[in-house]
Amino acid sequence: MSEDSGNPEQSQNQAPDQAPFEGDAPTPDSPAQVDQEVARKQRFMDAVGSGKDKQIRASFKERADEILNRNPDIENQYCVVTILEPRTKIIEVDLDWVFLSLRRRNANQKKDVLLVLLSHGGEIEPAYQISKACKQRSHGRFVTAIPRHAKSAATLIAIGSDEIHMGPLGQLGPIDPQLGDLPALGVSKALETIAGVCQKYPQSAPMFARYLKETLTVREIGYCDRIAESAAQYAERLLSTKPSIERRAGEIARKLVHEFKDHGFVIDLAEAIDILGTDVVKSETPEIEFAEQIYDLYEEFNWWLRHRKKEIIVCGDWDYRVIVRERSDD
Repeated sequence: MSEDSGNPEQSQNQAPDQAPFEGDAPTPDSPAQVDQEVARKQRFMDAVGSGKDKQIRASFKERADEILNRNPDIENQYCVVTILEPRTKIIEVDLDWVFLSLRRRNANQKKDVLLVLLSHGGEIEPAYQISKACKQRSHGRFVTAIPRHAKSAATLIAIGSDEIHMGPLGQLGPIDPQLGDLPALGVSKALETIAGVCQKYPQSAPMFARYLKETLTVREIGYCDRIAESAAQYAERLLSTKPSIERRAGEIARKLVHEFKDHGFVIDLAEAIDILGTDVVKSETPEIEFAEQIYDLYEEFNWWLRHRKKEIIVCGDWDYRVIVRERSDD
């Protein structure tokens, strides 16, 4: 999303008299409905301008509920939860909120679970537990819907679902662990490269030995290898629950951890189908259409809020877990 400057009402992307958030709203068919819609949007714009976070959360909930109500098949079949955190890492608290939402909204497990997922990833352990919790708390099916990116640890969540519904712009990603901004697997690869250089140029060996002694310990090298293998184990356990790919679970897990050269590599819809098969990866479904509508709403709110240096994230149940916070610089 590109930065805009100046008054948002005068943005080139929006005419001065055009109210935000019209894209997913039903067309009013009476003057009273028109007045109601205009008043509601004006309340939201006033809340954004004055920083009334409670009103912003209430406005998002109202609009999200409307989308759910317009999709009765989704509402009747699924307990819908979300992780909409494109700029925040998945951590332990996300697990807590997803689990709490499942307990509250699907206490008797009468519905399947639909997770709308938008994230660049985070910590492996809570991601694994989120996937397990969604499966265990469902009536029978756990489905993820990915309108855009669900990378790294978010991919780990997705591969634990019975079905992954992706839009044309949806993407998964490798699940190789990262240490800070560096791949854990890169340590072993770097050591292999250094060993090759030393073999070719023996006189360089003392220099590299001194460097490695100052920067890496045997324990750190072993740790990098262990967390990579741990990611593969988590992935294999989640994949092995699906009959169509159970025999290939280990192979797929190793591929997702070891075979992609860049952590940001885009696994798009076509490649996801190639890896996981059409029994797992679905497209052009009511689930992904619903997720696209929620995504559009989320992006529209954040488009407006960014002019006030704010943003929202939504985790679990949007009745209670819509967070309005200060937006850090991109």
